Amino acid sequence: MGNAFINLQPLVSAARLREILRVSSGEQTLRKVIPDSENCLVRESSINCVNGAVVQNVWLRLREVESGEIELTLKLITPVATSK
Repeated sequence: MGNAFINLQPLVSAARLREILRVSSGEQTLRKVIPDSENCLVRESSINCVNGAVVQNVWLRLREVESGEIELTLKLITPVATSK
């Protein structure tokens, strides 16, 4: 079984951008992430705002195995503040 890693900071930054731009409906690209040493991306990945949710579809190359890739959809869920 292999492993892979991805830097989540671009996803968090895109969520902040969504709040600043007040994007809440439709679909809009917020940011693109390119493969580098900070991740195991196979190809460029877009971070989109889809109906208010920040979503990133990624293809990751597995490490420590002969070959393998995995496709993931990451969705950032921001916790709702509770009032006391």
